[in-house]
Amino acid sequence: MLGLYAVVSRIVGMLNRPDFGDDDPFEELASSACNLLADSLGVRYCGVVNADDASLRASSSEFWYLPEDVKRRIVNALSDAVLTAEYDAYVTLSSQLITLEEPDLGGTIGALFFPETEVTVFHLAPAGREIDTTRFRRAAVSALPILYRLEDLRAERHKLLQSANLLHHVEELAKVGGWEQTLASGRMLWSDEVYRMHGLEKDGSITLDRMLALYPSPARERLTMELERAAAERSGFDVTMPIRTASGDQRIVRTVGRAEMGPNGPILYGITQDVTSQMSAERRQWWAANHDTVTKLPNRLLFEDRIETAVQRARRDDRTFALLIIELANRNHTTTMSGFTLPDKLMLDVSARLSGVTRGSDTIARLSLNEFALILSDVKDRESLKPALSRLQAQVSAMRREDPGIDVVANVGVAFYPEHATGAEELTRAAEMALAQSRRTPNDPVRIFDHQIANDIAKRRQTILARARESLKKGEFVPYYQPQIDIETNQIVGAEALVRWQTADVLLDAKDFAYVLDDHEVGGEVGHAVLDGVIADIGKLRAMTQRPFRISVNASRTEVLRNDFLDTFLEKARNENLQPNDFIIEITEDVIIGVDDQTLHDKISYLASSGVEFSLDDFGTGYASLIHITSFPIKEIKIDKQFVFGIETDRRKRAIVKGIIQIARSMGLHVIAEGVETVEQQEALREIGCRYVQGYLYSFPLPFKEFTAMLEGAQT
Repeated sequence: MLGLYAVVSRIVGMLNRPDFGDDDPFEELASSACNLLADSLGVRYCGVVNADDASLRASSSEFWYLPEDVKRRIVNALSDAVLTAEYDAYVTLSSQLITLEEPDLGGTIGALFFPETEVTVFHLAPAGREIDTTRFRRAAVSALPILYRLEDLRAERHKLLQSANLLHHVEELAKVGGWEQTLASGRMLWSDEVYRMHGLEKDGSITLDRMLALYPSPARERLTMELERAAAERSGFDVTMPIRTASGDQRIVRTVGRAEMGPNGPILYGITQDVTSQMSAERRQWWAANHDTVTKLPNRLLFEDRIETAVQRARRDDRTFALLIIELANRNHTTTMSGFTLPDKLMLDVSARLSGVTRGSDTIARLSLNEFALILSDVKDRESLKPALSRLQAQVSAMRREDPGIDVVANVGVAFYPEHATGAEELTRAAEMALAQSRRTPNDPVRIFDHQIANDIAKRRQTILARARESLKKGEFVPYYQPQIDIETNQIVGAEALVRWQTADVLLDAKDFAYVLDDHEVGGEVGHAVLDGVIADIGKLRAMTQRPFRISVNASRTEVLRNDFLDTFLEKARNENLQPNDFIIEITEDVIIGVDDQTLHDKISYLASSGVEFSLDDFGTGYASLIHITSFPIKEIKIDKQFVFGIETDRRKRAIVKGIIQIARSMGLHVIAEGVETVEQQEALREIGCRYVQGYLYSFPLPFKEFTAMLEGAQT
């Protein structure tokens, strides 16, 4: 590199000699130096030009043999690098000389050529042209053009135009633009897209102050602070904030930048992206994940956040509040309303009436199909709760009057902060225990938590767990089977195994003894007992059907987290000469949420690698279902009955289910719709491409003997 600068220095020295000109003894040396300089820079031609008349004084040998008119055209063409004997010395911004750093230079060479400051425009008088230049420290030299062949220049210009055009289209499509800012002068350089997203005409006069004026406070102050910090620390920044464009539009932009030291201080450069559509989509996604699709009320996920916030605020301000959990029950049925599904229209009416119970400072949420929660601020005891309970009873009475076919009663469990608990989870549990007690006292549907309730529930659960242990010895936990139907062939293609507690005088389904299944010890033993029954039954089913016939087995949170669950499952299957793909294990989102994702992922992946497939149950009702089907090796999704109910008339539900089916197909997933109860629902599902279904339209869950009889009847 020093050889190159030695050549340049030598030429500059010659040009400064007073006797340089006609019959100059150094002319031959100057031509040789031009040859060396042209080779070193990788350019086609190099020559020394008189600054007054643009006449050629010396050149590289290839240039010397060109016709005179061609040489003249080249001399008058755009140069790649120019030194001039005017007041200052200049080199164009495109010159290769400008890419060299000062530490690479030595002695006077560095002082001579290292860039000193930027100059916007320089006029080269003999050629009558305008070129962008950079000022160098050393002046008092004649002109030294380093020239390209004209056709090479045209080709390079064409390539530059193509690149610029491509960059323009990419910026426009991605809504991303580039920018540069010199802090000392406040001058900014913006690409076309940055002007567009700020609603400004491209006039080259953009400054930092003019840009900041588009950002509302406090975004303006934050951006200023980030720019100053990046410049001071030579670091980067990444901020997303709102702007009001020059045309008055509201947008959200993300700006990413970093600072570097330039010749005259810090220079910031980076990109700005219009993320308005992206942020809007994220807000819609957040809303959908945190609200009930029918009532538009906060769902359980958002309720958990709201109750946590209420606890923190009450603790900070030394205030009180009440938590009410309300379950709607129908006295015309032996179960709660979850025994049948409320029409969406009625559910909207219920949510509106319950909202009428609350004040502006209160919160209402839908926790499940027919269960709601109210957070009532500044309520501390039964006396201060009376107005809200009166409003609630008035709304329930109005519902009974307006629709005599549904004899609605509201069971209510109440807990007070901080009297009954000081944590969100503990307070919710207290209200749920009070609700459980209210179900047992029809004449007193509103129960306020007290520790006697907790003691009674604890004793009752211990009694039931003891009964469950006895029932395990008697073999009273058994699988019942609900068939899964291919509606195109009307064949039974599989079944879901559901646990039932069959005592001498009553048959209980899983929701009636959920806390037994959740118990780490007893729940695990029940799971093993049911799995043993399913494995024994599968062998009989295979012999009967003479074709693949898979059974879906539900795995609870307790079972999945047991260290021996996966190994036990595989071992039991192998002992009966069954293949892993004879089963599909159903898990719900409550199994996944709150568990160490990596631990659970490893457990499920281990079984999947052995050939066992997994199904995500109640799909679409939980938080981030789409994330789970991409994060875990899921092979099947089961569309929740909430989306099936009313699908024959509700276009929104039909669109949602159709979208789920299309997503599943694109990912190679099997789809089953649950809760099909009418022929109209079946036909609506058929029309949108759902082939496999299960529900009461076809059969209730059946004991194995009745299920096999149904299967034999379907085969004949």
